[in-house]
Amino acid sequence: MRRKKGLKLNLNELAARLNATLVQDEGNEVIIEGLATLDDALGHNLSFVGSAKLRDKAINSKAGAFLVNYDLQLEGRPCLQVENVWRGVIQTIDIFYPDEKAITGIHPSAVIDPLAKIGRGVHIGPNAVVEKEARIGNDTEIGAQCYVGRAAVIGENTVLYPNVTIQERVIVGSRVILHSGVVLGADGFKYEVIDGLPCKVPQVGIVVIEDEVEIGANTCIDRAFLGETRIGHGTKIDNLVQVGHNCRIGNFNAMAAGVGFSGSVTTGTGCIFWGQAGIREQVTVGDGTIVGGQSGVTGDLPAGAHVFGTPAVPLRDAARQNAALKRLPDLIRRVNKMERKPTK
Repeated sequence: MRRKKGLKLNLNELAARLNATLVQDEGNEVIIEGLATLDDALGHNLSFVGSAKLRDKAINSKAGAFLVNYDLQLEGRPCLQVENVWRGVIQTIDIFYPDEKAITGIHPSAVIDPLAKIGRGVHIGPNAVVEKEARIGNDTEIGAQCYVGRAAVIGENTVLYPNVTIQERVIVGSRVILHSGVVLGADGFKYEVIDGLPCKVPQVGIVVIEDEVEIGANTCIDRAFLGETRIGHGTKIDNLVQVGHNCRIGNFNAMAAGVGFSGSVTTGTGCIFWGQAGIREQVTVGDGTIVGGQSGVTGDLPAGAHVFGTPAVPLRDAARQNAALKRLPDLIRRVNKMERKPTK
């Protein structure tokens, strides 16, 4: 949990902590008490300029000082120059809003099976349940009302926010973050029509979440039919995402809210799926592909593709199609006018 620490630092002290170069201080004794956006900053705030396009807005801001890249200066305003503004922002947040770990220990109301294995420095919150043969690694946090199923495995330094559900035999790596409402290992959606009726096909596989994955609130990742559903190392998933059974999501993918994967989708490394994109079953998506918001992917995509629309097509083709659609009403009027002309 992060909360403001109430720290006050002058610019020289803050520059030392950030390994930043202080320029245009003008001898002012500016005291910084926190970080704020250009719109909201006041004299006791440090703000940040992520792009040269925001230069004029920054100069007119009320912020006491600014975090900028080395190639940017703001005339007459104190600046802390760093190699990368966003790295500096993260460091500043860590200074003024430190991440406080939960107190180690098991809450009296938690239900822990005697055959579960709990590592050192683990926190387990109120009303959490850890089933038989589950294993939880060192320094992991299990929030209130979480459920860890039988024979599930959780690595070290992983955080489960309240109300996360990890079903039986699911494997979660180290330094993973699971936000509230995440469900790992629910049955995949698999029915076959037998004698005219839908018949459920049992889902007996598992889910594997590799190290340093973050999964947003109310996202569901279904267990595999027979093998495994796998989320690759470093992948970041937003809220309300659905990953179907037997999907194999590559390393360092990113998915915005509302994305949906049908079963058995495979993605490469570094793919990006913008909000509400949908991917058909058994599709393969190549490395570095970008799928635009609300797009429907119905076939395999090569590495480096950038697609948009339903069905998804290369971005340049989608732009042409949209331009043509804008001209369609005028074209219809012209055709109707031509059809009303008397024929000779």
